[in-house]
Amino acid sequence: MQCTIRLPVRLPVALALAAALATPTLAAGQAAPTDQPRVVAVQVESKDKRLHYLATAQIWADPGDLTPQALLAGPPLADGSGVEAALDGRPFPCTFAKPGKSMGGNTLKFACTTATGTTIRVKYSDQSKKSNREVFASLAASRLLWALGFKTYPIYPLTLDCKDCPEDPVSGNGPRAARSYLAVYSPQFTDPVIVDRSEQDQGWRWGELDKAIDSLPQGELRSRQRQHFDALVLAGVLLQHGDRKPEQQRLACRSQLHLQAGSVRPLGENDEPGRLTVLVENPGATACDEPTVAMQDVGATFGGAGKRTNGSTAKMNLKEWVAKPVFQSKGEPGKVSECRGELTVSMAAGEGSMGNPRIGEAGRLFLVDRLRRLTDDHLRAIFKAARVDQITEDHTAIDAWVEAFKDKVRQIGERTCAP
Repeated sequence: MQCTIRLPVRLPVALALAAALATPTLAAGQAAPTDQPRVVAVQVESKDKRLHYLATAQIWADPGDLTPQALLAGPPLADGSGVEAALDGRPFPCTFAKPGKSMGGNTLKFACTTATGTTIRVKYSDQSKKSNREVFASLAASRLLWALGFKTYPIYPLTLDCKDCPEDPVSGNGPRAARSYLAVYSPQFTDPVIVDRSEQDQGWRWGELDKAIDSLPQGELRSRQRQHFDALVLAGVLLQHGDRKPEQQRLACRSQLHLQAGSVRPLGENDEPGRLTVLVENPGATACDEPTVAMQDVGATFGGAGKRTNGSTAKMNLKEWVAKPVFQSKGEPGKVSECRGELTVSMAAGEGSMGNPRIGEAGRLFLVDRLRRLTDDHLRAIFKAARVDQITEDHTAIDAWVEAFKDKVRQIGERTCAP
């Protein structure tokens, strides 16, 4: 087995930052213990062991009674970045530190240093017609998934005052000046990923998780996993989440690792103090009691998914979103039929990305129950947090988004699907 894990050429954004920019934290509001190795990955002994983790991973957890105020504010944040001071909309000063081109991906982004001395990564929009709609879509999708009980990662809106900012923050070129942007900030991921190879961005495919659940023995666990997975798949259809490459999904450990279940090795080639590490799991051992699956990148949502992820149509575009029905066919009222979600996945997602997925009745009922718990005030809070009223295009009023969302819920509620 390969025991040393090298940093891949194409890192997940948050892991790249963890390695290069900031001190890891356990979660928003929690500092990492200084006496513990900073394990960012568990490398398991085989593909079968990883598939067992995947099949049994938590898909849904009760989020509790989230109020509209909580959805507007987002999960509590206290990660030392100072960002929490500006979550009420006040301008947030941050000094340009690193161009976005060095961070991978196509989204407009750059790194800047806050007053606390923390260097953070932000995605931004200059509010031009061709600008980055991901800053709106990712916020709305993450707040919705949080409210529904599906695992994703918190995202926070910022009105960013970039100091000493080049004219083009992505390339780093152009004259420097103070510049203002609508931006979003996501704290780095801190739950270690579970992989069976040396790349940290292995992720998981939707079809892979589907088959892994089917491989479980008949019983309560399999029934629960199927219900929750079908509900998650249907939520992805509702969101028009078609940009679903494996690295957009994350298999991670949400419980404390059993370090005695393996050996902790440096992530890189040098065994230097303070470096990020990987836990290489011993054969037959179990390092994680509570694996979980998450959608870690939900920026291409609330639009019309297609074979190519178009930045202006696939991300926070009300006209395109409304035009996409939830199901491929309406079905006859009161009659049971196979339900197929209306979802075109991107060509980049590859095999096993589950375009036009089949939805079982148990999953549909589960999701519609969660959706109906969201009042108009909850929905307004989600879209207000996403600042959809500041997109430079027609049909972006918060109330219009709320009404469109309620129509999607109606479509899900009126359908009856085969088991």
